[in-house]
Amino acid sequence: MTFYEDVRAECADGVPAGAYADADFAHYVYLSRDGPYALSCSLDGERRLKAVSKAVPLFSWDEREMAQDWAVRFDGLPDDRPLRAQHGEMPAARIASGDGIMRFVVGPVHAGIIECGRFTFSSGGETVVHLDAQLGYAHRGVERALVGAPAVQAASKVARICGGCSAARSYAYALALEALAGVEPEPEIDLARLIAAELERAYNHLADLAASASGAGYAVGFARGMALKERAMRLSRFAYGHRLLFDAIAPGGLGRRVLEDRVQLGTELAEFDRDVHAYVKSLFANTSMTSRWERAGVVAPETLQAFGAVGPAVRAGGGSIDVRAFVPYGAYRRFSPTVARAAASDAFARAEVKRDELLESLLLIRRALHELGNASLPPPQFVEPQPGMALKVVEGPRGTEFVAVHVGQGSRIERIHVISASYRNWPLVARAMDNNIVPDFPLVNKSFNLCYACADR
Repeated sequence: MTFYEDVRAECADGVPAGAYADADFAHYVYLSRDGPYALSCSLDGERRLKAVSKAVPLFSWDEREMAQDWAVRFDGLPDDRPLRAQHGEMPAARIASGDGIMRFVVGPVHAGIIECGRFTFSSGGETVVHLDAQLGYAHRGVERALVGAPAVQAASKVARICGGCSAARSYAYALALEALAGVEPEPEIDLARLIAAELERAYNHLADLAASASGAGYAVGFARGMALKERAMRLSRFAYGHRLLFDAIAPGGLGRRVLEDRVQLGTELAEFDRDVHAYVKSLFANTSMTSRWERAGVVAPETLQAFGAVGPAVRAGGGSIDVRAFVPYGAYRRFSPTVARAAASDAFARAEVKRDELLESLLLIRRALHELGNASLPPPQFVEPQPGMALKVVEGPRGTEFVAVHVGQGSRIERIHVISASYRNWPLVARAMDNNIVPDFPLVNKSFNLCYACADR
């Protein structure tokens, strides 16, 4: 079989997660119950491969990025535009044509404080015929910049790729370096890491529910949800020293000043838990608002699969993979979460899944904090990654957070690649707008509520 055939066949056996290249190889990565793994192909002098994205659309952004950044020459690439701006210019948007088709653009500069993204609509009247989403206006080149950096010291840079999923990505990066160093964290470290990861999930899901309320025109639901999100971030700062949980999880252990006052934290968590339950009960009881969520942004199961949807987006359409339960890591081996699922695959279903995950996160935090008790937290272990390649994945607030790390001599990074849940799901937002009306875009977009910074790494 050819490499193309191997990659296609593996999509039926494993769960495809994405692809990336380095100076010498192309890597197509997958997830199984044994963990993430890669099929790799040596790139010859011509650096030519047959594009897989024509048959498996989820690889489209990955192959376009490989072509732009690593000079991989793909035969049969269905969308051969650069993924991001090239020579200072963003490639032209793809638009629909025909009688009565109108075209208009939202962005790249938006009202408020969100980052840059251009959304080009083709519509027949109010009905969206096609939406092209283009990100990358603020691409930072983090992966290139980290080449040659000491792997352990680079953890703080990895943590700051994105504020919304810092703990999840730091967790995956720490697991990768620990695997290369042969280090196994102590049980107390695993419990503290779980609490950080679930606090991050809680404040993200509160923000998402609030944004979905705003998209439906319910200002009170937005205000109350964002107030609770603020409280969750203050709890994060109290427990881990930073509102965005930067450096809470580090290779070999944890950051500094972690979970110092667990009695006070437990008291505040109990009050927070009560108020969150009251909020979601009130929010979902407002049928005049939730009726706006229903049937908005429906994504068919086959589309979810074709585009490799992850996290609440896929579980709202009947999907079952939550990495915490599918391939458990750390304390999730003992505290496996109940996987939240829905079937309608619309904005309401995505909100349902996030609501259920939010409440499950609070339960997991209470269980882990009780299990930890007054036990002292061990200091970070010495981590010296040996040359090699490590692939690790964790379940972040928006889904699978994947990190690949190639380490060379002197424990320095030769290649790092991040596939965030937002990067994976952004193309799906465009397809979720098919046959919806234009005014529903804010609602449909916020039902995913993806991150720009992850795509602009």
